[in-house]
Amino acid sequence: MGCPIDRERFITLLAERFPDVFANIDDCSRGLLHCEMATLARATQAAIDNQDRDTVRKHFQFADEVFRDATPEVKNAVNVSFLENLRFEGRKAKPTNARELLTPTLRQAIAEVDAYWDGLFRDKNRPPRNGG
Repeated sequence: MGCPIDRERFITLLAERFPDVFANIDDCSRGLLHCEMATLARATQAAIDNQDRDTVRKHFQFADEVFRDATPEVKNAVNVSFLENLRFEGRKAKPTNARELLTPTLRQAIAEVDAYWDGLFRDKNRPPRNGG
C-alpha cells in the first residue's frame, strides 16, 4: 500500500483517469470532497441510465481502487456521496444491472450502507422502551 488517498490525491487521480468527469466539478463544489465525489456519482449514474456498462465498470473499478487505500474521510465520501447517490433500480437503471458490476469491495460497502439505513428505519418504527 502506498500513501493513503486523501482528497487531494483523489482529485489528482480523478483528473488523470476521468478528465471529463473532473471538468464537471464546478466552482461551488471545488475543494469540497463530498461534492466532488458526488460529481463522480452523477457521471456514473448517467452511464447507468445510458446503459454504458463499460463506463460503469471503469467508474466502479476506480472507486474501488480509491476506497481500498483511502483515508477515513475519503472512504466516508465514497459511501455517502458515491454509493448512496446511485440508483440501481428503476426503468433506466434496471437494464444495466449495475449492482452486478460492483467490485466485491464496493458490494460489501454498499451492503453495509444498506444495513445502516435498514437499521435506522427499523429503529424508527420500533415502539418506545419502558412505556415511554
